[in-house]
Amino acid sequence: MKKSYVYEPPFYNIEVTFTGVFCAVTCIACIAAAILDVFIPRGLAFIFGAVAFYQVWNTFVSLSNPERVEIDEEGDFISFSGFGRVDSYKLSELSTFLVRPFPSSGKTYLRVQNHNIFKGRYWVPTKMFSGGGELFAYLVNLGNKVHPNSLQARAYDINKDYLNHADQIEAVRSKERSARRNNRTKTRNKLRSRQKNAKQSADAHK
Repeated sequence: MKKSYVYEPPFYNIEVTFTGVFCAVTCIACIAAAILDVFIPRGLAFIFGAVAFYQVWNTFVSLSNPERVEIDEEGDFISFSGFGRVDSYKLSELSTFLVRPFPSSGKTYLRVQNHNIFKGRYWVPTKMFSGGGELFAYLVNLGNKVHPNSLQARAYDINKDYLNHADQIEAVRSKERSARRNNRTKTRNKLRSRQKNAKQSADAHK
């Protein structure tokens, strides 16, 4: 079944498209300022221009901020698209699908196959996508499936196993806590009994 996850239009227009256009204008202005040596020092113009160019490249060239993610397990592909371009990969042929998740913000940074400055690097802020929670879980699970021996996958398996047995673990811990309380109670009772016997013995010798 084919599933499509879309970056909500208002947010995409502001956070990606507008930011990319603004950075393109800034880059041009910085180049002009550096060449003419006006408005700001030439060194700062080059620095600001480089930062703006990097954002423009990620937005319009490398498609690092896709507008749509489509997944079709029956069709055996996952794709990232935006600005009329589509990067598609066969699920069965994935040898690299590295995921850096940021659960608190819902963001994921993906590196797919032979990723480079032109293709294969994607920022997917899943909270801004339709069905974001499902998309976040799928991307993380796919990364763990492609790289089952990675530290992230092992940590995920351990955490999943813990959650699956959380009730049993809590029951064991509760039993241990109860046993410790009973032992402390017995120890206090024994101590009180000894003190009472000692007092009675002392009274008997008076």
